[in-house]
Amino acid sequence: MRVQYDHYMNMERSHIIIPQRINDKAVMALSSFIHALWELESYAIARLVPKDSKDPSLVLLAPSIERDYECLFEIELPFAEDVRAYKFPPLDRIVTISGKVIKEHRNLPSPALQDAMDALVDAMDISEFDKDDEG
Repeated sequence: MRVQYDHYMNMERSHIIIPQRINDKAVMALSSFIHALWELESYAIARLVPKDSKDPSLVLLAPSIERDYECLFEIELPFAEDVRAYKFPPLDRIVTISGKVIKEHRNLPSPALQDAMDALVDAMDISEFDKDDEG
């Protein structure tokens, strides 16, 4: 079983960490770390300060072992203040300031528009693309 993390938590691009090929000590150290994470089915979380006077970042280090190479994926994670919770109004009704619920309004979809959107979504479904009536 592999440990999963939520991909929506990624803040920016991910990077690949590999050792210097000519530095045998670095190759052995990083390889040991990668294999330890892999065998424990774990990730590492690290605090990264790229250089002086730069803000620190929180990164996830995920091991990857392929046939020809091994590496760590470095993925920046958000701090608590980076996570935002947005509240969106409902799409099927309008609630006024006084609390009155309006079901028909020019900004709400009509039944005909709703049926047209349902047909469009059904037409765009490619999950059954390569299947015919016989399967």
